[in-house]
This record gives sequence, structure tokens and C-alpha cells, in this order.
Amino acid sequence: MRLFTRFAVAGLIGFLVISLLLFYLWTRTFERRLIAETKETRARYTNALVGHMLTRDDFAGVKKGAEWAVFREKISDLFSMPEVVRVKIYNPEGILIWSDSVKLMELAPQAQKNPQLISALAGRVEANISTLGKEEHRFERGAFRSLMELYVPVHFTQGEPPAGVVEVYLNLDPLFATIGDTSRLIGLTVVGGLGLLLAVSFTGLGRAVVVIHKQNQELRDRLEEIFKTTRMKNEIFAELSHEVRNPHAVMSYANLLWHGAFGDLPEKTRKAKPPLDKLRNTAAEVLSHFARIVELSRLKVGDVQPQREPVELIELLRGVANDLRLLSGNGTVKLSLAVPSDPVIINSDQRLLQQVVFNLVTNALKFTPSGEIAVCLERDLALGRVMIVVEDTGIGIKPDELPRIFEDFYRGNHLDARFNSGVGLGLAIVKRSLELLEGEIQVESLYGKGSKFTVTLQEGFKRAA
Repeated sequence: MRLFTRFAVAGLIGFLVISLLLFYLWTRTFERRLIAETKETRARYTNALVGHMLTRDDFAGVKKGAEWAVFREKISDLFSMPEVVRVKIYNPEGILIWSDSVKLMELAPQAQKNPQLISALAGRVEANISTLGKEEHRFERGAFRSLMELYVPVHFTQGEPPAGVVEVYLNLDPLFATIGDTSRLIGLTVVGGLGLLLAVSFTGLGRAVVVIHKQNQELRDRLEEIFKTTRMKNEIFAELSHEVRNPHAVMSYANLLWHGAFGDLPEKTRKAKPPLDKLRNTAAEVLSHFARIVELSRLKVGDVQPQREPVELIELLRGVANDLRLLSGNGTVKLSLAVPSDPVIINSDQRLLQQVVFNLVTNALKFTPSGEIAVCLERDLALGRVMIVVEDTGIGIKPDELPRIFEDFYRGNHLDARFNSGVGLGLAIVKRSLELLEGEIQVESLYGKGSKFTVTLQEGFKRAA
């Protein structure tokens, strides 16, 4: 009897141990699957949101002061996920350029000290469960028990290295609380039999599955909305490119009327010339807007690739200056050109370079009612580079507008500009064209005094023989 009792007790203990071990393994497996699914869906959602809200240019430079607030507004949709606790954004070098907590920007570890960040910069999604032991987690201690640190590489073009990495802290306390509550309930019912244990576990974990499934479905719906918006935008650009022929037709008929193609009626033709002039100018302006929209669209989707060839910069600058002198008014704006005495030849794309200079000088003419616009070509033999400088004495740029001047469709508010037309794409095209040419642009401006744009081409140049 005593042996039987011992056997029964041992069997009961063994049953309990095996049941608890199996339950522990099953719970951890289920927990890992839920975390893996959470990681995958949040990573896809984060990448889609950031790719929709930001551009590659936004990953350049640490965001401070007014730039911090502007950047926070750009990524506001990222905080729509209820479990998001913290957001950090790194540039391709692993430097923290923005965080929703300014204090964290001084505490974040460098890339070489963070294996997950290094892996994400190489293009892999990384995640780990943090127990808030690091110094950078001191602001979350006490409010949360555990967080998922999710590192999401941001790709704008397939096959290219990430433009940066978004690190998101996700609050896992509700998920672990659900699993923990379920585990405790199941642990208490193990003694009542394996059947009751399984029933309670399926009930509790079923609730967790329903919650996670509902959240994931909501994320999928948001993703579909983002993809639909992107498709609509691309369709609009494609439609605009087809409609460019309409202004061409208007200009053609206006030119025919101007030259008397429908009859020689001198008096009527003379009276019709002012409205015909206005019609031709309006059609030309609309055509210019269409052309810029289509050009920016092609630059953004990667349809434009640089065609490297020897380019003589002095000849290029003179050609642009001669073309634009007609827009300088009746002597109210002086357009000057300062270039070296010897030819300067670089290996670049002539069309893209001409587009950059044309848009910079046009922008200077627009915001210089009177005064001077100086176009200078400088060279640095020691560093093997050339600088194209466009400086004006116009109205300048307001400090709060300076960070936004290269954004698509940004025009600012300048009632004293010489021309009020335009769609705000000139400087955006300059920025994207220089990215293809591996060049840089810097801006200096004093409101009311004028602006200075400096284009630096990093490739070496050579003097013509």
C-alpha cells in the first residue's frame, strides 16, 4: 500500500511536471509566433508609412529646433499604432538624426555599439525584447515592463541600400499580460486535469489571437490604403504626361493666327495681337508646368539615368545666361557671369547640369525684383572639384522656410516676387538632379538681403589642353 501510494504520488508529480513542461513549451512557442507576426506586420507597416511620408533627403542631418517639429509633423501617422512608445530615426551612417524625445538624442548608442542597428543598416529587419536595462531606456522604466525594439530599414528603391533605419519601441505589456493571465489560469487548473487545462488555455489564448488578428487586419487595411494612394499618384502623373499635347495645340493655333495663316487682315490682326500674346504666354506657362511635373515624376521613379560625357562648364553657363537675360527686365536686374579664363571640362551629364543651372538662375530672377544676379564658376585644384555659385540681391528666404525650399510643390508666401506663377518644383528638380550627379547644394540666405546657392560637383575636372 505504501509502495502504491509512493507510486501514485510519483505518478501524480510526474504528470504535473510533464504537463507543466509541455504547457511551458507550448506557451513559449505560441508567444514566439505572436511576437514574430507582430514584428513582421509592424515592420511592413512602418516601412510603408515612412516610405510614403519621407524622402531620401529627410535622412540627411540631425533635426533640431524648428526642423525637429517639422519632422515630427511629417511622421505623425507613425504614432497611429497604439503600441508605439518611442520612435528613433537613423541615417545610413548609424547616426541618430531624430527622436520623439530630444533627450534621447544624446544617449543613443553609436552604430558600432548596437549590433541590431548595424544589421538593419545592412538591410535586415531586426527585433529584440528589451527588459529596459539600458541607459537609453530610463525614460520608459516604471511605465513599462518590456518593450520590443524593432529596427526597420527604409528602402525607397528596390535593390539599393537603405536610406536609413527607423527604430520603434513597441509596448508588449498588453500582449504579455494576456499571455501571463492565461498562463496563471492554466497553471491553477492543471491539477484539475489536462482537459480543463487545455480548455482554459484555448479560451485565454484565443482572445489573444483575436486581438492580434484584429490589429494585423487593421494594419493590412492601412497598407492597402497607402498602396492605393501611391498608385493613384502615379496614374495622375502618367495622365498629366499624356495631356501635355493640349498646350502644344493651343500654341500652334495661336502662332498660325499671329502669322496670318488664315487670311491677311492687317487691322484685325493688329487688334488681335495682345490677346494672342497672352494666349501664347499662358499656353507656354502651362506647358512649362506640365514639363516640370513630368520631369520630377521621372526623377522620382528612377526613369532618368545620368549619361556621362565631357561637359565644358563655361560654355554651358554662358548658354544659360544668354537664354535668361531676356527675363531680367528692362535693366532692373543685372545678370553677370564670372568664369575662369581657361576652359573647365568635367565628366557629367550635360542635360541634367543645364537643368540645375537653369532652375537656379530662374529662381533667382523670380525673387529679385531689382538688383544683381551673379553666376560664378570656381574650382578647387587641391580637392578636385568645381563650384557653381548663383547669388542674388533679391528678397531672400525666411528662416522658417529655409528647411522646406527643396520640397515638392513648396512655393512659400512672397507677394513681392517678380513672378507669381509656378508650381514649386524648380528647386526640387535641382535637388534630385544633383543626387543623380553625386553633387551637393548649399544655401545661404538673409531675408531682405538675398540668397546664395552653391553647387559642388565632387568629381575631378581637368583643364582643356
